[in-house]
Amino acid sequence: MSGLYSRSWYGRGRERPPTVIVGYGRAGRDLHHRALRSLFGPDFEVLVVDPALTEAPPGAVLLPSLREAAGFGPMAEMVFHVTTPPCHHLGAVEELVALGARRIVLEKPVAPSSAETRRLCALALEATILPVSVWPNSKVTERLRQIIADGTIGMPVALYMEQSKPRFGRTGSSDSHRSAFEVELPHQVLLALHLAGDQARILSSPVWAMPLPDRSVPAMGGAVLRLEHGNGVVSTLLSDLTSPTRRRHLRVTGTRGEILADFPVSTDDPYGQLRVAGRPGRAVIEDSPLTSFLAAAYAHLLDGGPLPAADLRLHHRTIELLEQAQDQAVTAELEESVSW
Repeated sequence: MSGLYSRSWYGRGRERPPTVIVGYGRAGRDLHHRALRSLFGPDFEVLVVDPALTEAPPGAVLLPSLREAAGFGPMAEMVFHVTTPPCHHLGAVEELVALGARRIVLEKPVAPSSAETRRLCALALEATILPVSVWPNSKVTERLRQIIADGTIGMPVALYMEQSKPRFGRTGSSDSHRSAFEVELPHQVLLALHLAGDQARILSSPVWAMPLPDRSVPAMGGAVLRLEHGNGVVSTLLSDLTSPTRRRHLRVTGTRGEILADFPVSTDDPYGQLRVAGRPGRAVIEDSPLTSFLAAAYAHLLDGGPLPAADLRLHHRTIELLEQAQDQAVTAELEESVSW
């Protein structure tokens, strides 16, 4: 390992304090560290705290505990990425705040329940906690908001979003989720609240089972959540986990027109598309939403820039609505729930 993270690293003219990734599974390794390398260069190194690891991964220094990070500089000035499983988020943030950490990036979902999210909101009085918000910080969303603000489609009256993918294998081999409301819909609800307002009530929340060759898994085939926002906009959010293909599509209908947007479906081809219905042509937009979010997060934490879109309060409201949706869910068939 180079001398970048020697114990005397901090304070030698470097522009950035150390970054610490807490939990180096798929989210920490393949999402956060990868995005940080896109932002700061392919050799960007991090400190890692993960008891599951026995040796340091490439580009990282492995620490035995969070407390050890204090040997690399002031805890209050480091940036901590919490990418553990959601059930461990609250405990990790509590420990970090107690140790003096004040700059925290928190992977989504921020917590498994609204009760734990309320405790995170209380901790946010002592530290800056930035929840990962992908679609609100997407370049496609940024362009869409500009078109809405320009009045091109008039006043928005309806929002439809589909985020579907085939998830047979993971559902058959894991019981980590109780229903389809916990898989893709958290992303969709957060974006709907970001675009149409967080004052919303549930109109309906049907859910259907996932058929597997040897059995059926209740509530894991997909779901539709319909919301009415305080301004009258109705959001219809569909997630079909039995879909043969991936789709991340958004349609915003206004009083004078409609915007059709497609988000990137993977990091392998980071491009989205956007067009106004009835007009020729489409905009192809290079879009890496996690990288965009982290760029905004670091600009805020280190340089005092504006907050990234969608704060902890909006994540809390998202979890509240999803809990209500699961409590009110009615089992249905896919064909009964979706208007093709």
